[in-house]
Amino acid sequence: MRRRSHLAVTFVALLTVGWSVVTTQPSGLALAADPEAQLAETRAELADAQSAQQSLAATLQRQKTELSQLQRTSADLDGQLDLARAELEEVTAEYDRVAGLLEQVRVQVTEIEQRIAELHEEIEALDAQLVLLANDIGQRTSELQEREALLEDHLRSAYERSQTSLLEVLLSADSLDQATTQVGYLMNVSDQDTILAEDIRVVREDLELRRESLKDGRRALADARAVAREEEDALKARRDELTALEARLAELRVAAEQKQAEQEESLNVALEAKGNVEQQIARNEEAAEAATRLAQQLEQQASAQQSAIEEAKRQAAAEEAARRAAAEAAARAAADAAAAAANDEARRAAEAAAKAAKAAEAAAAANSPSGYGFRWPERSFRVTQEWGPTGFALEPPYTYRGTYYPHFHAGIDFANGCGIKIYAAGPGVVVASGQPLTPWDSGFGVVVDHGGGIQTWYWHMQPNVVVSPGTIVTSGSVIGYEGTTGMSTGCHVHFAVNHNGVWENPRAYLP
Repeated sequence: MRRRSHLAVTFVALLTVGWSVVTTQPSGLALAADPEAQLAETRAELADAQSAQQSLAATLQRQKTELSQLQRTSADLDGQLDLARAELEEVTAEYDRVAGLLEQVRVQVTEIEQRIAELHEEIEALDAQLVLLANDIGQRTSELQEREALLEDHLRSAYERSQTSLLEVLLSADSLDQATTQVGYLMNVSDQDTILAEDIRVVREDLELRRESLKDGRRALADARAVAREEEDALKARRDELTALEARLAELRVAAEQKQAEQEESLNVALEAKGNVEQQIARNEEAAEAATRLAQQLEQQASAQQSAIEEAKRQAAAEEAARRAAAEAAARAAADAAAAAANDEARRAAEAAAKAAKAAEAAAAANSPSGYGFRWPERSFRVTQEWGPTGFALEPPYTYRGTYYPHFHAGIDFANGCGIKIYAAGPGVVVASGQPLTPWDSGFGVVVDHGGGIQTWYWHMQPNVVVSPGTIVTSGSVIGYEGTTGMSTGCHVHFAVNHNGVWENPRAYLP
């Protein structure tokens, strides 16, 4: 009986050894208490690394977009400085226009200064984040090396054990139960090695993600620092030029004040010549109050125009893209013609065409829309009266930003001759046209709603107004013709901007 029992143990052992050789490799050292929990924790860390990489990628993309925006703003600032410098060179330079341009430059300088300061904060934050990431990579690398060393030790031990007679171990057991327990232990250790190998694979993937994030972050950090240095150097030069232009602006202001005094004197003389001055002033005050009431009424109805305004903006964007594409195509065609010219005469003609195309492109750029998407309602003109406080007796009183003015011109008057085309300043929808201020003012005009609480008013038009309420317009849409209807001292356009119920300086909305 004892011999038969011993043979049974031997037979079971042989079967067990055969199965173990096929399905497992015994290990030496086991993992820590709960290898499956360790693997779950490693996988969670990998998920965290993947999430962190996505977050960092989003941050870097946002920073890239912001850097591009900063560079575009910087280029716009250069354009504004060039325009202001060119305006000051003109003999007919308008003080308010140049002052408005320089004010835009000041705003942009402040904006860029603030953006550069924010950029430095972002650089410091990203730098600190990358230092932590680098330290984390070092720690994770050390952990990986420990795991790999442990698995190597296990495999080496398993190999060494495979060189000994596992059968001897099993045959030395006193019973089948003891033999089964020992074999089961060895198989469990092999399962732990499998978990350890998976853990190492996950850690390696985690490390690869972190290293990619560190590489991308360092590249973005270098780019951000380079942009910050370039913009700081450029900003210093722009501040110096702004200071010089402001000094020249002071000289222009003296001339502007003299010109305004002459205009007001001329307007007052014209008013006296018409007679019934007090009656005209009273009527004009009533008309101004009616205009304010109408502006408020139209603003309350603005929500109904929103879809039409969006369509107008879409059309304006398409027109602007087409205009730029045409200018670029003309410039390319002229350049190609110059390059392909076979003789001097043809070459000179082609070069002249190229210069003309470049001039046309520059003129188109000069007439680019403002930040509000507005252009001047006439393509060429002279300003006959500026916005703001005035000595012209016909202008009604107005309280602007808490200050009362006995005479205040709520728009800009400019002229180019009776019958000249008047364009909408920007994309929007016509909300009033014809004689909407009757009986207080018999003048013909148009009111356009541009959304955001902004309305533009065009007054003293000829009676043949070409748009009606509901008409969608862009800066390329003719809305009427320069006239002298209503309380007017001659052919001109009174152009006004009402923003949330306040008559603002139109120059702040124009290019």
